Amino acid sequence: MQSAAGARQESGAPPVRAPRLLRAILLGVAFSVPFHLLLVGVLALIPILRPVPTEPEFEVFDVVLAAPTPLERPAEPSTELADDMPALQSSGAAEPVSTEAMPLPTQGSPVPIESGFGTGTGMGAGGGGGEGFGGGGGGGTTFFGVQGTGRRVAFIVDKSGSMSRGNRMDRARAEVTAAVWALPDYAKACVLFYDTTVISPPGFDAFTRLRGASRDDFVAFLAGMRPSGDTSPIGAFRRAFGQGERPDLVYFLSDGEINPEEVDAILALNASGRPAVIHCIALGSDAGKVQLQRVAAVSGGSFTFVPEGPP
Repeated sequence: MQSAAGARQESGAPPVRAPRLLRAILLGVAFSVPFHLLLVGVLALIPILRPVPTEPEFEVFDVVLAAPTPLERPAEPSTELADDMPALQSSGAAEPVSTEAMPLPTQGSPVPIESGFGTGTGMGAGGGGGEGFGGGGGGGTTFFGVQGTGRRVAFIVDKSGSMSRGNRMDRARAEVTAAVWALPDYAKACVLFYDTTVISPPGFDAFTRLRGASRDDFVAFLAGMRPSGDTSPIGAFRRAFGQGERPDLVYFLSDGEINPEEVDAILALNASGRPAVIHCIALGSDAGKVQLQRVAAVSGGSFTFVPEGPP
């Protein structure tokens, strides 16, 4: 034994360290196991310590739908407004005016027109009461009881020799004056008196805004006008529709028969652009009834016969 140990010492071999390494491993395990057990325990306590969420509380309301109350009937219209409104005044005594339905007569060739003209009613001063179609938005007026609205209103009025019968010319003067000056001042009017020629009050041969126009000059011109010549309205229509701006409402008065060819030309003029509503009035004679009815029917206007009588 001694000889063997002495031999290792003599040979210079390192001593055996296995027991020391084993002790180090065992010591590490001894510290590691308790540490990890403690860590696992702490982690296990986290879900326990976390507060348990509680379900939200809701309040329950009872909703009761009330029974619907019956609708009240609207009150009867008050008559106070009617009492406060001024009555329309005529330029003369009241007179019966007949307005007839507008069947399209077969006389003459039908003239197609474009759609798009408006309808409506207007309020204004004039002779008698009545109603008619409008010519679009704008000022309202009344001519021989026919109401209408428009921003550009043309009055095409007969002054042929037959208008000297009875008081036809006087009535036409009064009605035109009342109708033109019932328009609001922003509206425009064109006033054309025709036989085989065409004449107009000063400034009214084209569409003239009522603002700034002279009523005195207008009335004075009409007072000096005398009926003469034959019935030929086409010249007046050409002037009314040949301007830079077209009428949207036309009042057309005649007391005589009108050439059917002129009727065709009138309707063609109206169809050449945006059509105007043309209200036709036969004064004192129904000689031109068929032609006037045709113009009114095609243009969407109305025909009115006004018999002879006092203004």
